[in-house]
Amino acid sequence: MTTIIIIILSLILVINTIGAIITVFRQSRDIAATWAWLLVLILLPVIGFGFYLFFGKKLSAEHLYDLRTQAKLGIDERVTQQKAELRQRRKQNHHSTTPEIQSLINLFLVSNTAVLTQENKVSVLTDTTTAQERLLADMSRARDHIHLEYYAFFDDPFGHILIKTLAYKAYQGVKVRVIYDGFGSQKIPRSFFKPLEEAGGQVTPFFSSRFRLINFRLNFRNHRQLVVIDGNTAYLGNFNQHSVDTHLPVRDTRLRISGDGVLSFQSRFFMDWNAATQRQKVYYSQHYFPTSVEHGQTSMQLVSGGPDRDLPEIKLGFLKLIAAAKKRLWIQTPFFIPDDSVLAALILAINSGVTVKIMIPEKAKHSLVQHANLYYARQIVKAGGQIYLYKASAFRARTMMVDGQLSAVGTANLDIRSFKLNFETTSFLYDPALTNTLELTFQRDLKASVPLTKQQLNAQTTNQRLSQDLARLLAPIL
Repeated sequence: MTTIIIIILSLILVINTIGAIITVFRQSRDIAATWAWLLVLILLPVIGFGFYLFFGKKLSAEHLYDLRTQAKLGIDERVTQQKAELRQRRKQNHHSTTPEIQSLINLFLVSNTAVLTQENKVSVLTDTTTAQERLLADMSRARDHIHLEYYAFFDDPFGHILIKTLAYKAYQGVKVRVIYDGFGSQKIPRSFFKPLEEAGGQVTPFFSSRFRLINFRLNFRNHRQLVVIDGNTAYLGNFNQHSVDTHLPVRDTRLRISGDGVLSFQSRFFMDWNAATQRQKVYYSQHYFPTSVEHGQTSMQLVSGGPDRDLPEIKLGFLKLIAAAKKRLWIQTPFFIPDDSVLAALILAINSGVTVKIMIPEKAKHSLVQHANLYYARQIVKAGGQIYLYKASAFRARTMMVDGQLSAVGTANLDIRSFKLNFETTSFLYDPALTNTLELTFQRDLKASVPLTKQQLNAQTTNQRLSQDLARLLAPIL
């Protein structure tokens, strides 16, 4: 009897291994993710295939086509027109740029059709209460439309105030459109958006499923967080008061933008809206792209990334920023799980004499992410870089600052998921004054952080190191 059981189990393991190999190699993916999924499927017979079904499948060609084809909606026509207008404006008022900046601008223009906009007025909002009040005040003044794209809505006081405000504006005749991510907003009740929809607002999930708890596109999450009001004001960032996981106050860096840069936010929303909804598609209309009346000093490009892209443009932008650093490179990210190329670039910068400071949360949202964060943090400290653990609240800031000249703020973490699986949006900012503001914020956050030292890392137990090493193996699929 024992022999029969052993034979049966052996056959199951052989069949499982063969099935794992066939499953993983059916779709083209990078070698790190291939080995990570192979490890999961082999070590977790049968169960691993369930995980793969929800989290391992690549985006279908059909949906890639839907996301890429926007020309017939009139959006590409407007973007092309805006490019011509901006080129003419730059000829009339040329600003000299360094080769590093020009190279970065060209990268995004060519690979991401990310228009460079100048003379934007950009405000940095770090206090959550102040940011919420500013957002709600701008919404209350809306006359034509409010477009909101959010990863996570919460059934909490601010969530209800937000929906109530949107519903009131919809009742007044303002066109309100909302996109939410089904995974990020999974805890909200079905009735959450009812007041808004009854008032005439339109709400759609991104990559919806007929079954609330079963969605085989679960792995592709819309992590973009943007708001466009009347085509002349935009916001980028998370406005939730508390973390749903830790119930701690959220520490995030948000941007309020007015100027020509709002065009990029509007175009991004339209593309995502038309990809998400089968009905009620939006077409180009001049009133969605009004001429800006506010002017500032910030030049910027809004860069979007996701599984619909042939290249990981946001990651490439981060690599260019890291390579451009000559004196200092400061980074804030809740998830620090870089791929080999980004990790190598950071270590190269450290070895080249650049002061590299990276701030991550003391405690990540999930234990596996925590172990992965610490594994890569260990590599940075070992190379001579500085890691700081933020203690005061739920850390959600995603910023990068280079030499007091260049910066990036957005939704993308410095992790593999943000580079390849999530739909993300990051603004690349060419403004020393704004970068200085972000650096001052970083320095203020240092007071709520503690350094991760070599002594602390050397004192880690064998089990802690093994947990971190295992998390590193699973990093490509976290």
